[in-house]
This record gives sequence, structure tokens and C-alpha cells, in this order.
Amino acid sequence: MAAKRKKAAPREPIERGRGERVKLPSTSKGIRPQFYDDPAIDQLFAIVTALTGELSVAFDRLDTLERVLVKARSLPDGAVESYVAQGADALRRTRNREELLRRVFAVFEAYAERQRRTAR
Repeated sequence: MAAKRKKAAPREPIERGRGERVKLPSTSKGIRPQFYDDPAIDQLFAIVTALTGELSVAFDRLDTLERVLVKARSLPDGAVESYVAQGADALRRTRNREELLRRVFAVFEAYAERQRRTAR
């Protein structure tokens, strides 16, 4: 069973001298820094960076799972390679894939939203 991705916990207010607490926004405001002449290159770079983070987490989880299963001797060789998702499993995979794509392409959504706001 796939683990559900945890939502980020709300940010706790931080101390700002003399006991004053400041709550940080959950999303950044303002214009994203642009490093290349074409903003599309910056967006693609952000997507690649997001994908790299996603893959790193996935690789760590897969490595852990494989090590646990091998140590427990509860999975025969080749079982993962021969598995074909069906029914509820296939539907869950489709939903997970769509959620991943939504997160990865959020960069474009944010850019489009900024463009709509500045066009008004």
C-alpha cells in the first residue's frame, strides 16, 4: 500500500526579540528571481529541481522497502518486476501520478497566476 504524502505542517510563529512572534507566510510573495533571459528556462529549471527532490524521496523509500523485504524474506525474486496493478491498485496509481504531475507543474500554474494578476 502506498503511503499518503503528508501535507506540510503550518509554520509556527518565530520569535523576533523581546517575545514578539512573527508568523511566516506559507507561500512566498513577490517576484521569483530570474536567472536566465527567458523565464521559461527558469521554469524548466524549477521543474527539474522539483522532480529531483521527488525522485530522491522515492529512491530512498524504495531502497528502504527493498532492504526490509529482503531481510524479512517475504518477497520472492522477480515479484516486483512481474506485478501488474489492477482494479483499486491501478486507480490509486493513476491518482498518485496525477497528484505528482500537479505538484511538478505547479511552477507553471504559479507563473500563469502571476501573469493574470499583472494583466489586470
